[in-house]
Amino acid sequence: MPDQEKPNPFCVLRLPTGSTLAEIVARGEDLHQIAENKEQAMLIHWATEQLKSNPETRLEYELLELPDTRYENEEWENFARKQRRKPITLAALAKESQPTPTQQVNMPVLLQSLLKLAQKVEKADIESVLDHAPCVPECTTPAMEEWNVISELIS
Repeated sequence: MPDQEKPNPFCVLRLPTGSTLAEIVARGEDLHQIAENKEQAMLIHWATEQLKSNPETRLEYELLELPDTRYENEEWENFARKQRRKPITLAALAKESQPTPTQQVNMPVLLQSLLKLAQKVEKADIESVLDHAPCVPECTTPAMEEWNVISELIS
């Protein structure tokens, strides 16, 4: 029975469930050499022993591991390596771009172009949209009169 307190050995060694015994041993040795502390080295040794010592125990761990789990994504790593760039700092970006002084902005021309743009916007024809609606909404509340609105504002 697998130990419930420890992670799946395939997860510890970052190997797929179809790994051979040679791959398990090689990965165990590689990870053991770069282990950061004694606990991590002991966990790697435990995971390697669990998978190589007893075929029944390995089968149990294989069944408990998610199908088609890949701990290494070579496509992503290749993409990240090719697309890696030096990070842009705010100071470097500020050096390269010069802000436009407000004296260089021609305010009358800017306002005139904004007003022309505002005049070009046509009024929406909502009545034609409502007349050709695919379904007519049912209004269950009565229409409000002016005195209803005024009384709501006063109270």
